[in-house]
Amino acid sequence: MTTLDERHGEGARDGEEVRGRSVFGLVGAVVPAAVPLDRPSAALPWLTGSKAANLARAARAGLPVLPGFVIPPKGGGDTVALRRAWHELSEGGARPLVVRSSSPQEDTEESSLAGQFASVLDVRDWPDFRTAVQTVLDSARRSDGSTAPMAVLVQPMLSARVGGVLFGADPVEGRADRMLVSGVRGGPDSLVSGEQGGANYWLSRRGRVLRTERPDTDGSPPQPHPAGTDGTPPSRFGLADTEPLVVRSDVSETDAPLPGSAPPETDSPPTRSAPQGTDSPPTHPTPQFTDSPLTRSELFRLARLARRARRVFGGPQDIEFGFDEDGRLWLFQSRPITAMAARPARRARLLGPGPVAETLPGQLLPLEEDLWVAPMSRGLATALDIGGTAPRRLLRTVPVVTTVDGRAAADLRLLGTATPRHRWLALLNPAPGARRLGAAWRMGRLTAALPGLATDLIADVDRRLTEIPSPAALSGHDLAAELRWTRRVLVSLHAQETLAGALLSEPPRSRTAAGTALTALAEARAQGVPDDRVVAADPVVLALTAPSLRGPERLPRPVVPSQEDAATGRRKTAPPPAQVAADPIRVTTLTHERSTATTPDHPSPRTTAALTLALPLTERSVPRRSPNAASASATTAALQPREALQPREALPPREALRLRIRWVQELQVRLVRETARRMSRGMERVGLLSWRELIVVLEGGPLPGDLHARVPQPQSPPLPDTFRLAEGGVVVAERDRGRGDGVRGVSGGRAAGTVWDGTGTPPSGAVLVVRTLDPALAPLLPGLTALVAQTGSPLSHLAVLAREFGLPAVVGATDAVRRFPPGSRLTVDGTTGDVELGEAP
Repeated sequence: MTTLDERHGEGARDGEEVRGRSVFGLVGAVVPAAVPLDRPSAALPWLTGSKAANLARAARAGLPVLPGFVIPPKGGGDTVALRRAWHELSEGGARPLVVRSSSPQEDTEESSLAGQFASVLDVRDWPDFRTAVQTVLDSARRSDGSTAPMAVLVQPMLSARVGGVLFGADPVEGRADRMLVSGVRGGPDSLVSGEQGGANYWLSRRGRVLRTERPDTDGSPPQPHPAGTDGTPPSRFGLADTEPLVVRSDVSETDAPLPGSAPPETDSPPTRSAPQGTDSPPTHPTPQFTDSPLTRSELFRLARLARRARRVFGGPQDIEFGFDEDGRLWLFQSRPITAMAARPARRARLLGPGPVAETLPGQLLPLEEDLWVAPMSRGLATALDIGGTAPRRLLRTVPVVTTVDGRAAADLRLLGTATPRHRWLALLNPAPGARRLGAAWRMGRLTAALPGLATDLIADVDRRLTEIPSPAALSGHDLAAELRWTRRVLVSLHAQETLAGALLSEPPRSRTAAGTALTALAEARAQGVPDDRVVAADPVVLALTAPSLRGPERLPRPVVPSQEDAATGRRKTAPPPAQVAADPIRVTTLTHERSTATTPDHPSPRTTAALTLALPLTERSVPRRSPNAASASATTAALQPREALQPREALPPREALRLRIRWVQELQVRLVRETARRMSRGMERVGLLSWRELIVVLEGGPLPGDLHARVPQPQSPPLPDTFRLAEGGVVVAERDRGRGDGVRGVSGGRAAGTVWDGTGTPPSGAVLVVRTLDPALAPLLPGLTALVAQTGSPLSHLAVLAREFGLPAVVGATDAVRRFPPGSRLTVDGTTGDVELGEAP
């Protein structure tokens, strides 16, 4: 038998010459009207297209492929020969046929183009056959005016009792050691078109069932459907109302061994009593899935088919299959898996924004990362080292806090907020206990000394703030020196704030910096102080804002209690007052005597003056209303409880330290703003510098030559609650195995955008929300930010294309079309399946 070299389609055996395109004996020979799939030349993609060539290779390797023929591009001119091929395959029109596309550009390793070209089902007589061929050829015309080369594959229709899609690897989770099967009753056409979600099965390489999932067609949680009782009749591949047809009796499902391969496996699945790593037949009957379209035996046979296809094609395959009425397995299509989700390394760190998001909630510029994330990471590492909660070697090599796409995230295991992967082994590990024992004496002494240490640090910070002159009066070297001090003191503040939170107990109703700031803000607004002057009136208000180099502080909007939304019953907020541009003014030297010690109180007049000196705002002093005033405005009453209007008491050490952290960060902003003024650059442009580059510029060095070409990172969606990083810094969220609501991500990634229903002009950053994964939506995918569907399968054509485009996609979102109306903002995580309404922070 003549076989082709499976890698290149050239090379000959048994004396037959097959070189390049000389497949008919002479170069330039006339292209035949029809090429049978069992001919060696049918395995040439340039002649028969990728789909037909793959089937031809599979058939020659002994895989169960239906017979058929291919009409090559520009090869249908010989009508007599073409009609003869149709007559033989259809038995004069008695057998219905399937006419399918087979372009050299589809089903390749680079792109599947799944569902992009036409296929025509249930073709019976000769005129219908000619029309179907023309329909497939016409589908090669693209919207951009180009035409793809197109061959036409013709095969018999098959009555499929069960059909579906088999992936030789799990493309959703990026696991090459797993297989993913999605099956439906009938042919696989309803599955790949997105009409049905099907039942999903995760298998090991040897066919062991690891997990099952059976969603209903409406995306609701799984419901049982006993075999033979759900009302779904057996259907043909692509047709449900034709009589069963047995075709090609010479093709059996018995697998012939590949050259150099092991003998074929048995058709029975392994049992628990079988030796590990073997596929021996069971010694007792295997229980069947009574509510599943596929039995364990059929899943085992599918796993064997996937292994053999992998050996034939050199990699895991995306296979469409069907079991006929006699239980025989047929391969309808095989193509490479074009998109695998990123998968973190085995020891990848578990990260999350939770512990640091309240301090740094937004996306940071490079300089902001150096100013705020680096000191925070060093401070937390110092606290963890003192507490003995992590190995010192690890703390020196792994940052406790890092940034991903410009957003801060902490190592959850170092902080102790994530449970160990193996709890019992963690209990047996003596290292953590030994570290804690060695640190116990330090912690005992530190607990008693920490309040005094915090008071001393707060006094030092306040004293330094009062001594700093206006940034405009500082030289470049002085600006660099002050910035160096801010980074050093932030490390100490973060370390002591962490230790205070872990070691010092606070009364249940103790005051917080945020609560004190809300009181101050309400009082200032009650007096009519504009928002852009509130910080000058009372710097404690900075506790309500996050640091940023991009613009002025955005204070919370006041709540107007007299206005309510009739539909939701929620209070409306008043619009923010107009922001008034503030020019820095000259700040005079502090003349009153400074105290040598302070307490972590709400800032006294001395501390307020210090912050006013350090932060050149529009006003150095604004009269503050006494908290014992006779009455309070409605706005103040709405924001604060009654006791908040009483005289202010001291803040606990941890809250006082938090407040100083925010003051020092704001001082950094003002110092960088002065630097930007001298450089004649905008703050966002200066924010693209690194810490070292900024210091070089302040000490008289040149600006980086590529500063004008640098651009900020594109806006990124919020980080998942817990995630790991794969190769290339790809975020892979931790999956929730127990959610049980039918929602699942089918294409990894995160995105935030505006909901679009597919009609009219799409908005910027469109998130398409639809009922089903209709392949007709494929032309819209390149312009989308994300995709959400009420029903669908992870192995449908549109899900495959979404993974190719790197487009986050979620299926099974119940009632998504109604719940997410066009124009609303949506955040989509294609890994976890989370879909949330709201603006991304």
